[in-house]
Amino acid sequence: MDNPERYTHQVDQYEAWQRETIRRHGWALQAVLGDEESPPFVYTVGLSGFAHPELILFATSQATAATVLNDLGELVREGRRFEAGELVALPSGAVHLLGFPDSEDWLFGANALYRLPGDPAVPALLVVPDDDLAITAGADKPCLFCD
Repeated sequence: MDNPERYTHQVDQYEAWQRETIRRHGWALQAVLGDEESPPFVYTVGLSGFAHPELILFATSQATAATVLNDLGELVREGRRFEAGELVALPSGAVHLLGFPDSEDWLFGANALYRLPGDPAVPALLVVPDDDLAITAGADKPCLFCD
């Protein structure tokens, strides 16, 4: 990183946006770009505030993942509690929810905000499309901190 002060400023701005988004909407979405070792994924940060597992969806566009995760998040806000093994019908397509025991290694943002010192990692559910999801238009955004 050529300019660590710029990086620190970007991280501060992102964390402020994330906290404000969670306060306003109940959760935020964290997109992670794929690489040669893992596919891209998007996960929720904030459903833990509803005493609900966070959600993670792999290998879709950021826009499609946002549609699916926001639809599920709205159901959580309305009081729905999802558990591993459920099949949920959404406007964009049906999804299976599976247990996701490795949230510590994948959901860094959610664990940073909601995991208490000495406690286990935040609970999470893996969202797996039952069939093809309806594609939401939109280009994936690059990493703000990767220069």
